[in-house]
Amino acid sequence: MYFDRLLPSRLLLGLMGAHSLAPAFRAFGRGLVSIFTLHRFADPQLGVVGHDPAALRDHLAYLRRHRYRLLSLTDVLKRLDEGDSGSRTPAVAFTVDDGYDGFAHIAAPIFAAYDCPVTLFVTTGFLDGRLEWVDAPARDAAIAGLSRQLDVELSASPPPAFAPISWDDLRRTAKLGATFGPHTVTHRILSLAPDEDCQWEIQESYRRLRQETDAWVPVFCYPNGEPRAFGRRELEAAQRAGVRAALTTLPGYANTLDVPPWGGLGRFALPRFAYPDDRPHFVHVVAGLVRIKQKLQGALTNSSDATLPSNTMSRPCAGLPA
Repeated sequence: MYFDRLLPSRLLLGLMGAHSLAPAFRAFGRGLVSIFTLHRFADPQLGVVGHDPAALRDHLAYLRRHRYRLLSLTDVLKRLDEGDSGSRTPAVAFTVDDGYDGFAHIAAPIFAAYDCPVTLFVTTGFLDGRLEWVDAPARDAAIAGLSRQLDVELSASPPPAFAPISWDDLRRTAKLGATFGPHTVTHRILSLAPDEDCQWEIQESYRRLRQETDAWVPVFCYPNGEPRAFGRRELEAAQRAGVRAALTTLPGYANTLDVPPWGGLGRFALPRFAYPDDRPHFVHVVAGLVRIKQKLQGALTNSSDATLPSNTMSRPCAGLPA
């Protein structure tokens, strides 16, 4: 952190988690929207490693105690479309990717206990019993070949630790306030798929989700979500599928629909922060300090560039022709 020059890292992080300083930190996040992405939740009985439920409770209690706005994705879209001049309170939204069973039994009741909206992005083929998550076309053949070589019969269903949420449990969590968005059919990295397959993965998962529940939101989530996982073609495919927005895993605040370098397609490349399990790092994000850090680093970079001699700035990299 930039502020490490002023305070040791551990001391600064400790201060961030302190309730007494929450109002001061909260002021930095005025008007910002932090969207978090979570995945699996720790379940020692099944040997599942993931987010700590106790930490999630602590973070939600912190947000409620210090009057952060807890938004659904529908609220986020409305805020982006219409603006929110009526409130400068920092806002937070939560999303969970993939659709594992732990969401129904662990996460959804916690979010409900704090009256906090949450959206689960569902890989519909996973819930429909399609075990393969196709990140490459050759994966099915490779798994089948390995099974033959080892003389091992593939199970018809995943073990409990890797089981998907059922459609019935999905509808049950909807009654707790959860909503759901499409996350493809097979969790395929869309940038690696042919045009027709890319479009089908988005449209079919959106269709299938709406077939099973009324608690759907018109927001898509790219598998993996990193820069290599999507580009203009994928953004346009999401737009054609009829969703109103799409989420990535690029870190940043969702405060504008004009996301560089996508311009008018920016609503189909909205950023999300990876969810941190410790409170100080969590507060670091929701309080807006990430943006302050980025601005300070940008200012320092610009300042450093401005002090370089002009011949230094134009000099080609060593070993490269001019």
